[in-house]
Amino acid sequence: MVTTESNGKVAFRVFLPHAAKVELLGDFTDWRSRPIPMTRQNPGWWTVELELEPGDHTFGYLVDGSVWLADYAAHGVKLSGYGGWVSRVVVEPPHATTALPPMAIPRAAVA
Repeated sequence: MVTTESNGKVAFRVFLPHAAKVELLGDFTDWRSRPIPMTRQNPGWWTVELELEPGDHTFGYLVDGSVWLADYAAHGVKLSGYGGWVSRVVVEPPHATTALPPMAIPRAAVA
């Protein structure tokens, strides 16, 4: 499960109660070069929150160092180039805020 916030933070959660170790890998970690360890939270959820650059990213979970798992509750899945599935997460660019001019407050009609 993936949730995104407007500030670029992304929360990844996966329920794997029997796993001893879960890592997040993706194009934002150069896949196996910089895996991100996830933290176990009872009763079996694994979580991590991080900031990602705006754009369309692919990722997966590596369970116990050997099992690749896609997140079907993410923003979609697609075939990897290796015959398996990877998940997608889309991070929107921050919305520019434009200051609005002050509103004119009409004066009460003078009798």
